[in-house]
Amino acid sequence: MGGDAGGHEQALAERGVRKGLGAYYTPPDVVDGLLRMVLDPLLDERAEQGVGAVASLRVLDPACGTGNFLVAAVERITATLVELGLDRVEAAGRAVRCVRGIEIDAATARICRANLKAIHPAGGGRSIVRGDALLDENLVPAGTFDVVVGNPPFLSQLAASTSRSRDDAGRLRTRFGPAVGPYTDPAAVFLLFGLAAARPTGGVVALIEPVAVLSGRDTRGVRGDALAIASLAVLWIAEQPVFDADVEVCAPVLVRGGTAQTTLLVRGRDFRPGPTTNPPSPSAGSWSSLLAALQDLPDRSLLTDGVVGDIADATADFRDQYYGLAGAVIDQPDGSPVLPRLVTSGLIDPGRLRWGERTCRFNKTAYRYPRVELRGLTVPMQEWAARRLVPKVLVATQTRVLEAVVDPEGDVLPSVPVVTVTSRGGREADLWRIAALLCSPPVTLVAAQRHLGSARNATALRLSASDVLALPLPQDRAAWERATRSFAAASGAVDEAAHRELLRASARAMDEAYGLIDDDELLSWWTARLPQAKPVTSDP
Repeated sequence: MGGDAGGHEQALAERGVRKGLGAYYTPPDVVDGLLRMVLDPLLDERAEQGVGAVASLRVLDPACGTGNFLVAAVERITATLVELGLDRVEAAGRAVRCVRGIEIDAATARICRANLKAIHPAGGGRSIVRGDALLDENLVPAGTFDVVVGNPPFLSQLAASTSRSRDDAGRLRTRFGPAVGPYTDPAAVFLLFGLAAARPTGGVVALIEPVAVLSGRDTRGVRGDALAIASLAVLWIAEQPVFDADVEVCAPVLVRGGTAQTTLLVRGRDFRPGPTTNPPSPSAGSWSSLLAALQDLPDRSLLTDGVVGDIADATADFRDQYYGLAGAVIDQPDGSPVLPRLVTSGLIDPGRLRWGERTCRFNKTAYRYPRVELRGLTVPMQEWAARRLVPKVLVATQTRVLEAVVDPEGDVLPSVPVVTVTSRGGREADLWRIAALLCSPPVTLVAAQRHLGSARNATALRLSASDVLALPLPQDRAAWERATRSFAAASGAVDEAAHRELLRASARAMDEAYGLIDDDELLSWWTARLPQAKPVTSDP
């Protein structure tokens, strides 16, 4: 959601609607960088054709906020018209007619109109339409805009305070088709809206998106539909904080009807040109290959034999289970009866469960010893808990390497978004094999190649249950067994240094299991991504 990053953002926060709107206002340097990429080349091209060609440009911000993108676009168009001989007042008058904006919040829309009117009396007015771009059809004519640019709202579909209603989700699916599912981030749906609004030939769409849009499971349909009618000419990756939202962002630059042979990668808030790489195809499951090109991932060919799904089942829980636990979690180090421990992703390191060592947060509350009172759960939640209280592997998400621990006793309950993996044959030995496999350099490399960008930043991984089951098994089973023994020993090591050394021994053996003998480069790459040792919380 574009707009002023100062007083109005504070006013929205005080009204208690900022989070609900997903409103994070775009810094001027980011506005400038995006417009340099997508608007300036068009202005240069139109300037060669004269005043009329420049004045006929049409720019749309579908979630315009107080108008940061629109004001900056008007200033650029005005400057070009002045260079072509118009006086500044006439140039500004023609420029403000080039932009359109849509804004859902009435007060914000009024400020946007005022900001444009301050440039020229002809600004504002009917240029800014109040409404929901995704749900209110016919707000702007389709297929008429040269540039669609902006910062759509970030609304997590897993958070009760920001998710759209089931009715809204159904209406989005009706309008935009099966690419939109119940958990599709509406920010991604704005890409489909933008492409519909852009000119069929040469229209450019550049919208700021959570980096998870590049490879998240729930945005796969959006990516496929986008590339069916447009080419991905440029991808900007912020690589550093842009908003106070806890999410890293990017901006895919899509050109309707384009046939780009390469995708230019642009990085940082200074918009530094990076490498070019092959664009993803419309059938590609994710766009993680673009992030892999930026991060220079090792290139390896693995010797594999099957997938994890051949020997295991995996499940992931959602918001119903998360909120179903609310009110039943207590802080209890021990006692009678001993209650199941609750484990969040932050308590899982490779081969090490940090329950009781670190504090964690669940449902906005900090816990040192989180346990679940089963009697406090509803009957459906008690049935869910019974299914989870079995021997299993717990896999963390939002991590730089795959991180997993074994729960051999089956006394731990996972908190969303931890993935639960169970042995199909019910053998505990398989759990240790699976955990050793997951916590290995080759499998982290495969996961990075497939799923970089699926988490909150461009270097982290977030795998679904089906993603875990699709990971490859190694060909050399004897080396896999050696790795498993080292991993089990690492999991039981009390000393941190011994734990790390045994974990590296397991990693080396897993490299060998995949046909990578003495691969120090891959081992170093994986080791550098391991979680740093965090201080252990002391007892009060």
